Amino acid sequence: MGWLPVAVRRVKYTSPMLFRIIVLALVLPLLGGCSVSVWERSFVATGEVAQVASNAPVRVREVDWGRLQAGLERLQRAAAESDVPESEWPRERREEAKAELLRVLQVTGDPAAVEVVGRSDFRTTSELRPERDEDLVRLARKVGATEVVWSRRLLGKGETIIREPVTTYSTDWGWGRRRRGGLDSSTAWVPVVVAADEYAYVAYFLRR
Repeated sequence: MGWLPVAVRRVKYTSPMLFRIIVLALVLPLLGGCSVSVWERSFVATGEVAQVASNAPVRVREVDWGRLQAGLERLQRAAAESDVPESEWPRERREEAKAELLRVLQVTGDPAAVEVVGRSDFRTTSELRPERDEDLVRLARKVGATEVVWSRRLLGKGETIIREPVTTYSTDWGWGRRRRGGLDSSTAWVPVVVAADEYAYVAYFLRR
């Protein structure tokens, strides 16, 4: 009577988060087709959006987070202390608030000649480089902005997904004799949740 084929398989990698890995492995392929940038997903228009030429120049620069936060807090306090809802402010009051925001953003020139087109803010565990980010520039052109002022701060630790190799070893037997070599291995990359630094980003889109 000949030997029956038997496959013995031993997995070297184990994870206490096996269930989450399985779920992520099913979900990630669905997310892979998403082409909208994080800047665009969180964009909120506050002015007239008008697309400009694809090669239009866009200035991208950074403003200090402490300066931005302090300025926004002043604007919020002024709105909270007002006896009139912000939506009912007269034009002069709205222009004053816009001029103050532009000062906070270190925008020079006549505030009347600058329109705040929109704002984008989000959290991410990716350390972005907005000055070199083509997605940010494309969005600015898409909404008609000629300048983007951004800021960032470190929030602490958050969760992110990385891919790690999982190697599987197996010993295969042929009919009646062991196959030459005997030990096979294969490697797959699976998503794993890990802790990483989390950043808060905010960007203002301006049109002169």
